[in-house]
Amino acid sequence: MICLLCQTKKYESDTLLQVLGLKKVLERPICDDCNNQFAAIFTSCKGCGRHQGNNQLCTDCVRWQIDGKRLLQHRALYQYNDAMKLFMQRYKFYGEYAIRHVFNRKLKDLVKSRDTDMVVPIPVSYHTLMTRGFNQTIGLFENVRLTDLLVTIKSSKQRQSKFSRYDRLNREQFFMIENKTAVIGKDITLVDDVYTTGMTLYHAADILYQAGAKNVKSCSLAR
Repeated sequence: MICLLCQTKKYESDTLLQVLGLKKVLERPICDDCNNQFAAIFTSCKGCGRHQGNNQLCTDCVRWQIDGKRLLQHRALYQYNDAMKLFMQRYKFYGEYAIRHVFNRKLKDLVKSRDTDMVVPIPVSYHTLMTRGFNQTIGLFENVRLTDLLVTIKSSKQRQSKFSRYDRLNREQFFMIENKTAVIGKDITLVDDVYTTGMTLYHAADILYQAGAKNVKSCSLAR
């Protein structure tokens, strides 16, 4: 195979079970050297998925509860370390769309484990879609059955990454639902690329609950 990230050829010998057809051969998209640079999340806060030594609520999630939020029971695959930051730069800002496949299989399994009625991606603004050319979340969750319900109210020319933590937490609602009846009584999984402060996902969850959703969870590639 050829690693999608470093473009280095890696040759792997099949096991006896694979040769005999008793075990499926799963082609891995990246080599071990690249894979080992990403920090998987194993134990995390049960509210936001933050990597920590136990599954107790972190201080941020306690604040969300005080603010009256229903916690998202968020789950993420990886910590946002230097390797993940570089991956996101290459994918989102340098337009290396092909590397969307790197984590696709694991993300599909993560969504399946959520066991909800529908999966709703976080949208990008019209300006971002026109300049970037794609919604990075939809790309990452390719081959997952997604329901596009949310649209952005305002088209901001400034990247989310440019906002400070304070600005993100104090932004007004920026989503609306195109088909409110579709969410009534539904269990929903919201998907995004990265969970940073959680404000984007909570805005999305708020509007879904207002439309009649029964329960809203979320997941992302990184936290």
